[in-house]
Amino acid sequence: MNVLVKFRQALALAAAVVATACAFAAQAQPRDSWPSKPIRFVVPFAAGGSIDVVARLMGRHLEGRLGQNVVVENRPGAGGIVGADLVARAAADGHTFLFTAQGPLVLNPFLMKRLPYNAETAFAPVTIVAEAPNVLVTNQAFPVSSFSDLLAFAKSNPDKMTFGTQGVGTTGHVTGELINQLTGLGLTHVAYQGFPPALTDVLAGRVGMMIGDTINLVPRIRSGQLRPIAIASARRSTVLPQVPTFAEAGHPEIVSGPWFAVLAPAGTGIEIRRKLSDEMRQILNQGEVQEKLKELGVESRGMTPEEFDAYLKAEYKRWGGVIRKAGITLDK
Repeated sequence: MNVLVKFRQALALAAAVVATACAFAAQAQPRDSWPSKPIRFVVPFAAGGSIDVVARLMGRHLEGRLGQNVVVENRPGAGGIVGADLVARAAADGHTFLFTAQGPLVLNPFLMKRLPYNAETAFAPVTIVAEAPNVLVTNQAFPVSSFSDLLAFAKSNPDKMTFGTQGVGTTGHVTGELINQLTGLGLTHVAYQGFPPALTDVLAGRVGMMIGDTINLVPRIRSGQLRPIAIASARRSTVLPQVPTFAEAGHPEIVSGPWFAVLAPAGTGIEIRRKLSDEMRQILNQGEVQEKLKELGVESRGMTPEEFDAYLKAEYKRWGGVIRKAGITLDK
């Protein structure tokens, strides 16, 4: 009887050891076996733009590190909604990711009454890759050279306080509304269909100012066509280090501009997201990558999934408040 009891105990112990080993193997599987096939970066904007270039740059570097191809797939349409919805519906297996600017995540939910996905719950954060701060600029004939000059000028010239942007609901537009709400400056928005016509009118003096990102404005600032008044970054930009921030003028809340980030479908495991975030942040620390990004007019960023999750929630709340207060809408 004792022999039989001991045999059964030995079997139970062996089973427990096997079960524990299987549990550890299951926990390790996402990190050890991922990726098991090519990775897809869905860019919800047209090919050839800055975000597309950054996605392809990161993809090339990731291929060597992960041992799988990284395919960049452009799915433009409806301000990024088409591509974002595609990823929201994709399998949460760690092989499809959204490589996007913030529009589909923190602007469109407040600019439009209906989206095909829930921006707060449809995606799992991975990391922010880069950012392109917005800059308030004038032409060389406009009689201000600093933000304090502009505040003083506005008191006696309210009819000249117009600013052009690439369109309604763009980061330039909501940045202008944020400036109005924080300073009472009274800027009047003039929306254009893209950057070129807005640039033409600010250079001709038909609008007083422009708010745009460093991607578009850096070449015109460096050539002397445009005069930068202030940049909406938390610290001096490495792309335009000579331009003072709004914080230096007493308005640290004015931080804005396009940022490029990677998200997965909701339900994608945290180990996979941490692994991809770690790899991308290591790539962003490489000097050659930072220089390439700087050439494009953007700065490398990098966050853990947890940091990006907190940042995304704060951005959603912040821009939702600005858009609602300003009454901006894309619904006709």
